[in-house]
Amino acid sequence: MTSEKILVVKDLVVEFKTDRGTIKAVNGVNFDVFKGKTLGVVGESGSGKSVTALAIMGLIPNPPGRVASGQIHFNGKSLVNIEPAEMRKIRGNKIAMIFQEPMTSLNPVFTIGNQIEEVIELHQPHLSNVERRAKAVDMLRLVGIPSPEKRVAEYPHQLSGGMRQRVMIAIALSCEPDILIADEPTTALDVTIQAQILELMKKLQKELGMGIILITHDLGVVAETCDSVAVMYCGQIVESADVKTLFNHPQHPYTKGLMNSIPSFDSTSGHKKERLQTIEGMVPSLFDLPVGCNFQDRCSSVTEKCRGSQGEPTLMPAKGEGHTVACFNPLS
Repeated sequence: MTSEKILVVKDLVVEFKTDRGTIKAVNGVNFDVFKGKTLGVVGESGSGKSVTALAIMGLIPNPPGRVASGQIHFNGKSLVNIEPAEMRKIRGNKIAMIFQEPMTSLNPVFTIGNQIEEVIELHQPHLSNVERRAKAVDMLRLVGIPSPEKRVAEYPHQLSGGMRQRVMIAIALSCEPDILIADEPTTALDVTIQAQILELMKKLQKELGMGIILITHDLGVVAETCDSVAVMYCGQIVESADVKTLFNHPQHPYTKGLMNSIPSFDSTSGHKKERLQTIEGMVPSLFDLPVGCNFQDRCSSVTEKCRGSQGEPTLMPAKGEGHTVACFNPLS
């Protein structure tokens, strides 16, 4: 049975005006999010992952930024040029977001309970003070924080990094959103806590049936948690597929390079470990993109066609159903 499609992003373009001119931080992005499924958005820093998320949330600062063109539809309703008051009813209520660093998102002078209750009061004003506090305690218990009745009265600095990230998840889930956007939710955490947070997100997704957009640069995390993947480079999606197809048959040289750079553990004694592979070169500046494919200067499979006047390669069907790749010379 096909899952319900709850978010459609089509031909999204986000521009920023700067002293050096206008740049397209996101340029023609397309993807869908389904109920109860996780979409991984992968790429290096500056590839446009977080800007795409902010555009969905209606949080692009204007000026200098704006959604120049394209469509964002949530449950059939357009979120582009929506009235701010209407967007506030959706943001945090129907679509919630977890940001990278909880200490920059949590207010240090308010208790954990105050900050959860603020969200509940905004979107569920019919609840009394007692009911809001009880729900805040329940949310902390839901995300696995011990002694939630005590923690609800504590301040962010009194919690560990992992517990603060759990608080951010509790805030995001307090109104039971249809979509959760998690922007590098485990970057600042150690490996053990990272695994716990990802397991928690999967557990809550199963219980609540929400769709998740997981933004990360870690393909290892994607392999463990995602159903489908969109690989971004220079503001564009260069490859998209379900997670099994992408890992078994990567078609874009950039995707292959990201996979080769994942550290592997060889438990077989007596075998020499291979040197970790890297993607040579740097991501080009959005002010000075090359003619043709944006990945050409870092690609080992580059040809004259890639540098030609035909422009950038567009997403085309690859070998599997739903598998698309933007490359003039896709891998075999």
